[in-house]
Amino acid sequence: MVLVRFGTAAALSILISITWSFAEDKESTRINQIQIIGTHNSYHIALPAKNLNRIGIINRELKDSLEYTHRPLTEQLQTLGVRHFELDVFADPKGGHYSRRKAPNLLGFNAPVMFSKEMEKSGFKVLHDSAVDYLSTTPTLISALKEIKTWSTKNSSHVPVFILLEMKDKSPVPLAKKPVPFTRSLLEGVEKEILSVFKREQIITPDSVRGKFKTLREAVLKTGWPSLDKSRGKVMFGLDNGGKIRDMYVAKNSSLEGRLLFASVGENDPGAAFFKLNDPIRTHAQIKRLVKSGFMIRTRADSDTREARKNDTSRRDKALSSGAQFVSTDYPEPNKKFSDYSVSFKKGINYRANPVSGNN
Repeated sequence: MVLVRFGTAAALSILISITWSFAEDKESTRINQIQIIGTHNSYHIALPAKNLNRIGIINRELKDSLEYTHRPLTEQLQTLGVRHFELDVFADPKGGHYSRRKAPNLLGFNAPVMFSKEMEKSGFKVLHDSAVDYLSTTPTLISALKEIKTWSTKNSSHVPVFILLEMKDKSPVPLAKKPVPFTRSLLEGVEKEILSVFKREQIITPDSVRGKFKTLREAVLKTGWPSLDKSRGKVMFGLDNGGKIRDMYVAKNSSLEGRLLFASVGENDPGAAFFKLNDPIRTHAQIKRLVKSGFMIRTRADSDTREARKNDTSRRDKALSSGAQFVSTDYPEPNKKFSDYSVSFKKGINYRANPVSGNN
């Protein structure tokens, strides 16, 4: 080791230079250069055992896939370090469309009733399936957003929380009451509810990323995403849907002009910025390539409780190594009934440098 003695002025100059170097490194970290863990169907509560067992008689795989329960959103944020949520959203413009009645349901049981007053009001509801799998820790989109906002206000230095919304207007159960179909007006209604809770400046929007570029895709590839420092305390929204609902949302807004939600579109579309690729094993190379290019990806570490029941970490390991920024799981903590399987960083860590884009 060689020791060199500097004068006070020189030492101060070096100290300032080093300080600026650290500041520049910190500033250069962008939100696509970190990785966070989130939950799938973040509101979900498993049905009572008698209901699940009845489903199992009809369809064992379906029964197994529904046997998971999440903590309330605030506990996920505060205790488990979750920074990404997925919410299933049903339109209910008149109110009461998804209320549970005392009459036996399709499984022959009286439906468990939760949040009965809230379910009678107009607005968007949060649940998995309106006919069978309907228990939720938060009954409405507004209640979910307010819960996240309250936590965010108290923890204003947090990394951005990504909220993925799936608009649901179909039920897989024959003869069940049909959900309200989504229209462009109802999709805009979802945005209005978001803005009733979060101010636009608290949201990372497609417009804020696109800036002066003609397309969102061009901005992502040439300039990139906002810095982590400038994004702390904010939220970001994505549209989980593809197909008709996605096309309806981006119609006349091909670069998502004026929209609040990022949408998973074609890789070469003007609005390309975020992609949903839920199978990290099959699409591992594709995810890595897109992440290296600057795009944001959501993938799933597990599905339908299979990995937890087998304590199989192969899909989880692929999801994390792919560089997908948003890794979703049903097990941010283990369900000891199944195994020790879980998806988390070290205790107290709620994000990490992205293994693919973190050093770019």
